[in-house]
Amino acid sequence: MIFGRTAGWALVILAMVMASAEAVMALGTGAYNGSATADVWTLLVGQTPSFATQTESTQYFAALGVGIMAMPAWVVFGLSGFLLIHACRKRRQRRRAFRSAI
Repeated sequence: MIFGRTAGWALVILAMVMASAEAVMALGTGAYNGSATADVWTLLVGQTPSFATQTESTQYFAALGVGIMAMPAWVVFGLSGFLLIHACRKRRQRRRAFRSAI
């Protein structure tokens, strides 16, 4: 649980840094294309992402993967960070009252 929250906060902070860097670069004088998730994936992994399109069901997942890889990297990192934070949050235990059969 603590690892998930820590990783989620790290992803959110990374997304904020990436978004602010893109804003600074967009306001610059030169032409700037935003960094897509596929570009960051290539930098981290070392190869471009490839999606197999053999069957009908994998075609939908491939199309979803291509759409996600085309999104700005800070959006994908931020959403995945918020999902991790939410999924790994501390939850209060519910008190359950058992009724006795009297």
